[in-house]
Amino acid sequence: MNNSGTHKKKNKMFSHYPLVSVLMCAYNASSYIRDAIESILVQTYKNYEFIVVDDGSTDNTAEIIKGYHDSRISLIRCKHDYIRSLNVGMSKCKGEFIARIDADDKALPNRIEIQVKTMMKEVNIAACFSWANTFGDYEEHVGFCVKGWLEHPLLQLLSHNFLIHSSAMIRKEFLLIHNLKYKRYPYAEDYKLWMDIARCGGRIYVLPKDLIQYRVSRQQISCKYYFQQLDTKLRIQQEIIEELIPLLPIGSNKTIKNLYKEMIRLNELEILQGEEVILAIYRILNRTLFS
Repeated sequence: MNNSGTHKKKNKMFSHYPLVSVLMCAYNASSYIRDAIESILVQTYKNYEFIVVDDGSTDNTAEIIKGYHDSRISLIRCKHDYIRSLNVGMSKCKGEFIARIDADDKALPNRIEIQVKTMMKEVNIAACFSWANTFGDYEEHVGFCVKGWLEHPLLQLLSHNFLIHSSAMIRKEFLLIHNLKYKRYPYAEDYKLWMDIARCGGRIYVLPKDLIQYRVSRQQISCKYYFQQLDTKLRIQQEIIEELIPLLPIGSNKTIKNLYKEMIRLNELEILQGEEVILAIYRILNRTLFS
């Protein structure tokens, strides 16, 4: 059994740095959770707590977590309800920053250190993300479509969810001020949270560094529940469009709103696919708002 030993004292180098809450939620993750946990325990940044939520697993996930005798780890056991479990875990976070990590991914050793330094330097960042490399069924570089500040986050998020959940570090104060949490948007609850952060005026920053190793597997949510995730994605994109249309110039507001209604009607008649509607409106809004 892997055992990190009891963590008794903080590294003095980081004693003046803020507390970070690392939040992991795991469901039947016994095959790979050790890799995820150990990638956090070897972080160069030492001033953190590690909140691990067992989401009603029926395998030995909880027993594996309990096998790590490290004072930074807090195990919370919940009934199986992933979104609720995420929110329970988030409510227990005491840190100034909340760093997410999925139970099947791995963080590079300097992930937390780099993100904390970035968020301390740029105090207007509400949420900080990074790029990633994939591993597992295939390997590729992901997240590199954007870097630095998202200048028009709602519009950029309308195209697709390019922000990697396991790379997120969020300023907890921003969540509390705006009463934000994960909402019941199955298989795309992260996408909805990023949309809500942007809607509330939160600044989003993407580090052009690979700080996460993102596992790709045929068993992951995006593969097993592809169509349910697609439905939720389209629902979020419709909400983004409804947020953006009122920002249009008065002369084009009504025209584009009517066009969007007509495209929705064509979608209901199965003449247009939902993705085609979103892409067309994205292009129109991009040209109208920011050309």
